[in-house]
Amino acid sequence: MTFDNLLIRARNIEKSYNSDQILDDFNLDVWKGSIYGILGKSGSGKTTVLRLLAGFEKPDSGSIEMRGKKIVDDKMWTQPEKRNIGMVFQNFALFPHLNVQKNISFGLNKSQIKDGRLDEVINICNLQNLVSKKPSQLSGGEQQRVAIARALAPKPDVLLLDEPFSSLDAQMAREIREEIVDLLRSTKTTTILVTHDQEEALSICDFVSILDSGKIIQSSTPQEIYLHPVNKVVAESIGDPNLVKGFANLGKLETPLGTFDTNLTGAVDVAIRPECISLNHDKKGKYVVKECNFYGHDQLVFFKNSKGETFKARTTPNNEFELGDRISIQISEINTFKSNI
Repeated sequence: MTFDNLLIRARNIEKSYNSDQILDDFNLDVWKGSIYGILGKSGSGKTTVLRLLAGFEKPDSGSIEMRGKKIVDDKMWTQPEKRNIGMVFQNFALFPHLNVQKNISFGLNKSQIKDGRLDEVINICNLQNLVSKKPSQLSGGEQQRVAIARALAPKPDVLLLDEPFSSLDAQMAREIREEIVDLLRSTKTTTILVTHDQEEALSICDFVSILDSGKIIQSSTPQEIYLHPVNKVVAESIGDPNLVKGFANLGKLETPLGTFDTNLTGAVDVAIRPECISLNHDKKGKYVVKECNFYGHDQLVFFKNSKGETFKARTTPNNEFELGDRISIQISEINTFKSNI
């Protein structure tokens, strides 16, 4: 997949509400045609980022560019309606008194409607059978599609999605997510999505940024972030690793899960993905199975060491483990970070 050019660049953004620092030296690059995810916990500043990009809020300092042209800096600020940025809110924000057709046409002028843009978007979003219905008559997934259609109708340069699937149940969220991503890909719509859902960010985004305490701490492809987190915070943000303390000396790193080669020295934080741990039945093994959670496609096995510390491994469904089984382990890969403690 290729992206033509840099569409949005934010630099050194600061934003506070009263005495609360929300964004601190925030930086962002978004390429045309990409689906870009910002992943962070509640309160990390995700929605504030979207509101600043859309123009609903002004930064305290810093700059934002679109296509190389500044739309925000310390001396100027471009009105939201002049940015050509669409936004889908977490609660969809549909007009309850308007039917689907009128909700979608709200952002279009008469010329655009006459030229067929309204009908085009209705067809693209597969809403032909719902045009006369009001939001209260629609399912959550249908409301989501209407909200997307309304945002896409004016042909925005960028579409902003604020936790777009969080109000849907898990099964519907997966189905609608696939449908919406196909739509965004087919229309080549540059999209910025903020979410706290790891699966969502990893599965649909071309690039992901990890936002923590108002700062982007790593931006890369989902694979790079998952396999090579730059620190413990990123490792915790993606996946569910075993996090243990270790100590390194003379090229060897001692941890509760074994000894590893390292070029670090002193106290080390270690992240070990559950899928990187292989389990073997072993009557003389150092570890004991504590619990097994079976999911069908795989299973999560919790085990403990002689100190009672608990760890987890993800394994195939055909491996049978029971409470109390003694096991040995093999670890294929770890991530290490110099500890601050």
